[in-house]
Amino acid sequence: MAGRGVAVLRSGSVAYDVRAERAQPRPLAAIRATTTPPQLGRDIIALLDLVWPVLREQRVRTGHNVVVYHGGTAQELTVDVGVEAFTDFVARDEIRRTATPSGEVATVAHYGEYSEMAGAYAALERWCHDNGRRPAGVNWEVYGDWDDDPARRRTDVYFLLEAPAG
Repeated sequence: MAGRGVAVLRSGSVAYDVRAERAQPRPLAAIRATTTPPQLGRDIIALLDLVWPVLREQRVRTGHNVVVYHGGTAQELTVDVGVEAFTDFVARDEIRRTATPSGEVATVAHYGEYSEMAGAYAALERWCHDNGRRPAGVNWEVYGDWDDDPARRRTDVYFLLEAPAG
């Protein structure tokens, strides 16, 4: 696999360990929505506030919050906002079964405020450029357990990669 392994890239004062790996699909209970970059944070919270009560009511074994980005434009994003669902559930209203993509990815862990994840994305883009790889146009974020200390808040960011050329 070209570019396999870990590359430490700096974005500002933060060092990011970017690695290539094969991602397995994560089962989700999620809502697909269209949003705008300025509205994204508010929409993520509002959509999760719709998903979580249904999963609790059905006693679904859950994991982390996940947002899958299905491309878009500078003005509009298509996202799946949901929760890892490890046991069966009954889809309701807009909430449906889906999964994160599987395949080769470049990934990095970001520690800190969600509003400061641009550095993680810059490190992934740089890794792709340096390794001659192209993102496939779908990426996702898996939000770790909440911590009041932003420095301990972990978000794993994934870029699905196109197959290598040649």
